[in-house]
Amino acid sequence: MRRHDLAYVRPGAAVRFHCGIADEELSARVMGWIVRGRPLVVARQVAGSDALLLGLTLPAASEGRRRVGCFVKRADVLGVRAPLGIRDCLGRLGESVAAPLAALDRRLAEHRIQVGVYGSLAWETLSGLEYRHVGSDVDLICDIRSAEQMRECLAALSEAAASVSCGLDGEIRFPDGCAVAWRELAAAQDKPDMQVLVKGEVDVGMLPISVLMAQFEEEILHV
Repeated sequence: MRRHDLAYVRPGAAVRFHCGIADEELSARVMGWIVRGRPLVVARQVAGSDALLLGLTLPAASEGRRRVGCFVKRADVLGVRAPLGIRDCLGRLGESVAAPLAALDRRLAEHRIQVGVYGSLAWETLSGLEYRHVGSDVDLICDIRSAEQMRECLAALSEAAASVSCGLDGEIRFPDGCAVAWRELAAAQDKPDMQVLVKGEVDVGMLPISVLMAQFEEEILHV
């Protein structure tokens, strides 16, 4: 189970909000979402907690895209799946965005790079409700397993970003689960001492590129 994965929660499960505030109306909205069979997203976890932290963004029309963090018991999670794929979401997009994204999806697939969609486009696809607006970006999470895949992924994202009619954001996730914003990684990939913001499953911190790249060297040594 990793950040951005989709978690399906048992209807009737006890939900405790991350903010610590008891809000019956908000609880009802979250329960309504779960009862409809819609998933929540796996968030960055809290160290030492036995509960699972999940996230939900409520739609723009009713909540102004309110973000909600909530804890549930792991036993109340019925199933977990990877984020939606690009192809799952193309029907929500105009041609000027859909066509470059479809080409990106094909290119990443050729290099066996797994890509998922998160953020407003994913929520809109999952629910059929309105989340996106004129200035909305498309957010992608790309999983790589080698330095070669990293280079190919960055090149593909840069090319797609130049041709898509909206912002293209997101993260590249390394084999150890640490993720870096792809634009930040692209700017630092040839600067081993440059530090980047690294988002883990629990922690967030700054690390030099050389530390992230070292895991690929270890893989080569063990081949």
